[in-house]
Amino acid sequence: MNNNGNPPSFEILNQLPGCWGCKDINSVFVYVNEEYARIIGFNNPRDCIGLTDFDIPHLSAEYAHLFQQQDLQVMTSEKPLRILDIHPYADGYWRAHLFTKTAWRDDKSKIIGTIFSGIELKHTSLLEIGHWICRSDKTRQQERNNFNKHVNILLNTRESEVLFLLLYGKKPQYISKTLQLAVKTVENYVVRLREKFNANSKGELIELALDAGFGSHIPESMLKTQQSIILKEY
Repeated sequence: MNNNGNPPSFEILNQLPGCWGCKDINSVFVYVNEEYARIIGFNNPRDCIGLTDFDIPHLSAEYAHLFQQQDLQVMTSEKPLRILDIHPYADGYWRAHLFTKTAWRDDKSKIIGTIFSGIELKHTSLLEIGHWICRSDKTRQQERNNFNKHVNILLNTRESEVLFLLLYGKKPQYISKTLQLAVKTVENYVVRLREKFNANSKGELIELALDAGFGSHIPESMLKTQQSIILKEY
């Protein structure tokens, strides 16, 4: 233990960028770094130890419950989750973070909780998102970029939101629930998107949208709507 009362393996997390922390199997905070403590409203990271998401002042019970469900999914499946979290934080500002949740194991490989890490997606870093979901090789991607350099497809707010979720593999039923739209309405938006991109299928729509750069853009409307969206299950 060091002078702050934290194990050295935890203390090093304060030197890393972004938000980091650990929870036990009951989703009780065991450790958080200084950046995470600050945005959830605590001056001292140690004040978070022993709390749960239900004890975070700015967080609603709905999302506290959702976060614990995500923790349970990670521990049960033993597979990481990548999550887009958009919420108002303790200082009143809205922030978008890309979080990864992973099973936390002891030295005998027994799962004892979850480890989470997140980076804030500021306007200057939003363009990096596309690289996490696009799997084309560099040569093919360069050819597509050259082909689509002059593409200028205009989408309205709802079309942008539906397309964003489609790019992350979400089904119409999920999109319907997230955007509070009827499933039929979502399906109609998909049809309109296919027409705008001149795509013969949903798969081709996704491919063309990624080529045109839509994978690197979070719709502005979604940056002011509280949500926690699982983008990828490993």
